Amino acid sequence: MKFVFDDRQAHQLEAINSVVDLFRGQPSGSDIPEDAVCRGHGSPSAGHTGTRPGTGVDPVDEIDAVGNNLLLDTGTILENLRRVQDRGGLEVTDSLIDGLQFDVEMETGTGKTYVYLRTILELARRYAFRKFIVLVPSVAIREGVRSSIETMRDHLRDLYPEQPFDSFVYSGKRPEEVRSFATSTCVQIMVMTITSLRGDRNNRIIHQRRDRLNGLEPIEFLRAVRPIVIMDEPQNMESLLSQSAVGELDPMCTLRYSATHRTTRNTVYRLDPVDAHELGLVKQIVVAEAVREGGTTTPYIRLLGVRNKPSFRARLELVVAGRDGALKKARRWVTPGADLEAVTGNPAYAGNWRIDEISVAPESVKLTNHPGKLVPGEAIGGASGDIYREMIRETVREHLRKATRVNPEGIKVLSLFFIDRVANYLGSGSDNADADGDFARWFDRILDEERAGDPDWAAAVPGPARDLRAGYFAQMRKGGGTAKTVTFVDSSGTTRKDDDAYDLIMRDRSRLLSTDEPVQFIFSHSALREGWDNPNVFQICTLREMGGETERRQTIGRGLRLPVNQAGERQTDRSLAQLTVIANESYREFAAGLQAEYASVHVPVGCVREGDFARITVSDGTGTHRLGFARSKEIHRYLRQAGFIDDRGAVQPSFRPGASGFTLRLPDPHARIEAEIIARITTCVNGITRSRRDRISRGLNRQIHSTAEFGRFWGAIAARTTCTVVLDRGKLIDATIATIRDAPAITPARIRVIHSDVAITRGGAKATGRATRTAAASREHPLPDIVGQLQKATPLTRRTIIDILIGSGRLAEFPANPSEFIGTVRDAIDTHLPSFLVDGVRYERIGGSVHELDDLRANAIAEAEKDRFIDRPYRVKNTGKTDFDLVICDSDAERQLAELLDGRGDVRLFMKLPDGFMIDTPVGPYSPDWAIAQSGDGGERIYTVLDTGHAPDPAQRDPSENARIAAARKHFAAIGVNYGVGVPGEWGL
Repeated sequence: MKFVFDDRQAHQLEAINSVVDLFRGQPSGSDIPEDAVCRGHGSPSAGHTGTRPGTGVDPVDEIDAVGNNLLLDTGTILENLRRVQDRGGLEVTDSLIDGLQFDVEMETGTGKTYVYLRTILELARRYAFRKFIVLVPSVAIREGVRSSIETMRDHLRDLYPEQPFDSFVYSGKRPEEVRSFATSTCVQIMVMTITSLRGDRNNRIIHQRRDRLNGLEPIEFLRAVRPIVIMDEPQNMESLLSQSAVGELDPMCTLRYSATHRTTRNTVYRLDPVDAHELGLVKQIVVAEAVREGGTTTPYIRLLGVRNKPSFRARLELVVAGRDGALKKARRWVTPGADLEAVTGNPAYAGNWRIDEISVAPESVKLTNHPGKLVPGEAIGGASGDIYREMIRETVREHLRKATRVNPEGIKVLSLFFIDRVANYLGSGSDNADADGDFARWFDRILDEERAGDPDWAAAVPGPARDLRAGYFAQMRKGGGTAKTVTFVDSSGTTRKDDDAYDLIMRDRSRLLSTDEPVQFIFSHSALREGWDNPNVFQICTLREMGGETERRQTIGRGLRLPVNQAGERQTDRSLAQLTVIANESYREFAAGLQAEYASVHVPVGCVREGDFARITVSDGTGTHRLGFARSKEIHRYLRQAGFIDDRGAVQPSFRPGASGFTLRLPDPHARIEAEIIARITTCVNGITRSRRDRISRGLNRQIHSTAEFGRFWGAIAARTTCTVVLDRGKLIDATIATIRDAPAITPARIRVIHSDVAITRGGAKATGRATRTAAASREHPLPDIVGQLQKATPLTRRTIIDILIGSGRLAEFPANPSEFIGTVRDAIDTHLPSFLVDGVRYERIGGSVHELDDLRANAIAEAEKDRFIDRPYRVKNTGKTDFDLVICDSDAERQLAELLDGRGDVRLFMKLPDGFMIDTPVGPYSPDWAIAQSGDGGERIYTVLDTGHAPDPAQRDPSENARIAAARKHFAAIGVNYGVGVPGEWGL
């Protein structure tokens, strides 16, 4: 399989631009100063002594390195950071934290690796930065990055044909490869693990002098190029030793990419789990619970935490008997020697269930009747064999249902089981072929039973059950040569032994997606760490207690990616892109636990954040732009003072958007965007997990599509047009020139010069800054092809671009700061071009349909077979008016419209238009929302197409939205159909 990558995903482009714009003002193609090879504006790091002891020779002079040369001072970068944060809705920082280290937070499954690889090539294209080191915490992630680079290589080369790049994995067996990394003139990407840098300096090959490197150390070659270090999963490299090791590379800057930052530094982009689910970038989570109701004879014990002051105590979750004898889970503090039967009043704990030992280093509890120790988050007795069997059955059924539906579309379904002990799968066996543990036996029997009961299921997943499953476990090797034996063992998921399991499943990751590979059910002992996930994992079954601070998030992270078909194409259908978690806890417990885990890593759930309104588009005297963090914060403060939210951002009962006449009473100028603010608040309090029982399907009225009246209706609204565009080139040039002339002055790039006293002492080299100044950067650097770049960014001809540039009268500012100048011109063109294109468009009706009636019928039948979550369903009363018994409404306003259309006597037909109903416009395709047929006063039919998905006020929409709407108005006028953008009370019907 060859994956197909979409290079236009908005969240990925924003993440890329957020990093690239940090260096706005850096001249493009800057030459390396001959007298300071790649050291940029700053002083050398503490790990770089400059000259080799006893020689007086600077190793950099011997390398002839070609590296990164940063000409911006930190003040300019800070201002760029503040602009990026403001537009992205992030709290604006007052100063840089830990220097030039920048965080990019992206939820698992949203394309983090793709983003930083494209960011590398964007930085190379715009600023001629050439040397990059991708630093990872483990072999597993290193192999994942290597695999991703190879998978994306052709795609990236097609996107950036002018930026050839080489990539390799650093190995202590081939340290000489650092020479070509340092001296090559093309983009170099080196992937290395933190262990290559960390540890005893005398034992690390990277710090050993090599004859093949002219007696230099490999790290001297890396330090010489001032690399941009990209840390993948930096939360696993936060120790002082790791941070010191990174500093030895003397990086130009450090970019830190993770879904779960433990320590944040200068965040430039954030896409948290809630954002990812809101935008449909990951699978929606479904929870199928398997929970025993009533009492149990099995003792349940979960360790929550341990204290040693004022005395040793452990906090446990237990099943406690109430005064009425009812059993329920409750939390209790216990001390060493405690009898749990006495603590709980529950006879299930009879038989000497006592606390033998409580430890705080590490935190653990030892029980009389349980081997080993419990650690925080771990539990015993939560599920018995019958519960586990039903969890396996539910997983198998979900798998077979999904496979029956999606196999014809070329999508292979995978299910992932996390188990508590390897022995429960292998039993007395030694590998997958002879595994006879409970889980393996139950799975084989259940799969055969379920397939025997449904021939469609049997056809969808054929073959012996044993061939359809595989286990991936940590290995223990003993002996050597022919006497060597391999044993699978339990492990924590964080040990070196686990690398064997990860290496094995990493090699199989792509193969598992192929229909030629029979394995569809995967068993693993540990919660697979960062570095392995698979887009086609649709079911995750946790055959063990959920434990640990990030257990749920790590678990679901393995299956969040959107699925792909056999052609490698992502599937975004929300009814398909669902991850079902089969857990031995209730849906509410799972959701509460997941939210607690998000809270532990500072991901707000269920509250309105200060920056939640920053991305709303507004128009004012300076043009159309995002609201920004500062003004979003003002709105948040008003909502708190007005009592709609509390100090934590939790929504209060006074917020009732469904109530008649409800208003936030926002002051000007924010009153104009009240609808968007209400929608955003509503979104903030929606959950991201659903019970499987909440999925519903829609009934299809097939006869309606065959009636003559519907045929006339569809023929009218779906008529095709052809469009021609006559662009008033002179007016476009004049308007764009005027905007460029009014734009702020282009700030020349600056260089900060720092004077330092350097003392060479027995304790090492110490640099003490005593003076600093800034100066304009030299303009003696290659200038980019400004016309060529603007041609790529806009549809304008070379002649038009040249006329705009010359007419602006500001070309003299271009050499001082090429990137900022090009950005200013591009922004001016983007402001005016959409409206000019639409002003000049002419539509003429032609034969055919924008969406054929046969396609509508086929899509409707397929839609009726899907089950999905519908937040605002409207159940139709007059079923002869529309094609489905349930109308999917995207807002409360749409639900009001559906109810109005259903009840009005003059409305003969109405429907939500399908996704494939698209009209071509000069600025891209446009999809309206509703189509309506009414009876006129004379009995004639009046056909109307209505848009309810855009703000009614053009000032609240960006120029491209306004252009699409204006073009749609002309299209429908050409085919004789009414068109409007409506809001409640002003539908225009």
